Amino acid sequence: MKLKEARKKHGGYSQKELADLVGVSEQTISNWEVGRSTPSLIKWKKVAEVLGIAVSDLEFEVHG
Repeated sequence: MKLKEARKKHGGYSQKELADLVGVSEQTISNWEVGRSTPSLIKWKKVAEVLGIAVSDLEFEVHG
């Protein structure tokens, strides 16, 4: 599932709330959601942990 969908479905977090919990900026979450960048493996695991889902449930894409 895409990060934006997962964020809303699992906790209903705003970008800012998720950013604070993961330890990144709100802009970073936005960049991940629109595919401008992808998280490091450590941050990817942290996002999954915060959302209470498996890492394999998250999809990230990079759109040049």
